[in-house]
Amino acid sequence: MGRVEGKTALVTGGASGIGAATSRLLLREGARVVLADIQEEAGQKLASELGPTALFSKLDVTSEADWDHAISTVEKEFGPLDILVNAAGVSVPAPIDTASFDHWKQTMTINADGVFLGCRAAIASMRRGGGGSIINISSTLGIRGGAAFPAYSASKGAVRMLTKSVAIRCAEQGWKIRCNSVHPGAIETPMVEPYLQMTGTREDGLAMLASAHPMGRVGQPEEVANVILFLASDEASFVTGTEIPVDGGFCA
Repeated sequence: MGRVEGKTALVTGGASGIGAATSRLLLREGARVVLADIQEEAGQKLASELGPTALFSKLDVTSEADWDHAISTVEKEFGPLDILVNAAGVSVPAPIDTASFDHWKQTMTINADGVFLGCRAAIASMRRGGGGSIINISSTLGIRGGAAFPAYSASKGAVRMLTKSVAIRCAEQGWKIRCNSVHPGAIETPMVEPYLQMTGTREDGLAMLASAHPMGRVGQPEEVANVILFLASDEASFVTGTEIPVDGGFCA
């Protein structure tokens, strides 16, 4: 028996990075997985590779209509939702003195509004199924500020506090829905690739990011996925409203 055997999961940003690693791990541990992403070609390809208990659903996380469609797809194919992983997001540096208002709005819309819409949509399905687990991917910069990332930091701080509010509401209502946030440090994913070229070679970029973490290296998507799996499983049955950094000691 896998650790999430028989459960149904929806993973946003499921076509790459942390979302893809999480989808693979949840599937390996017995879940049925709907990979939701705006990247159709990559998402369809990964779902095909993962087999018949994986499906792809095109999802723009900022669209209420897309969320309705994604949840309908989950329920039609696999039944009520048990696990939601909100992993979709964007990260573009722009310090406060040069950031445009459009940059701020786009970052907040995808990173914060998208998680709000996901939580709201998932809760309705999870209540029909008798409970579930929501895991929101925030960031270490949702706990600590970043001088070059005011919009990103604010959006991920919003995810952190939204998570706690959702957790309290669900617990007080007796809905048996847990909600927690995961806060990765620098993880070697496609989102990080542009930053690796900013200091010269890719190796120089990795070394720069590694130096900010007491463990002296960057993390791998699978290391974040392992924490998500724990929170999704019944092993975390008394864990809600918490935040777990996966950051090699960055926030310690």
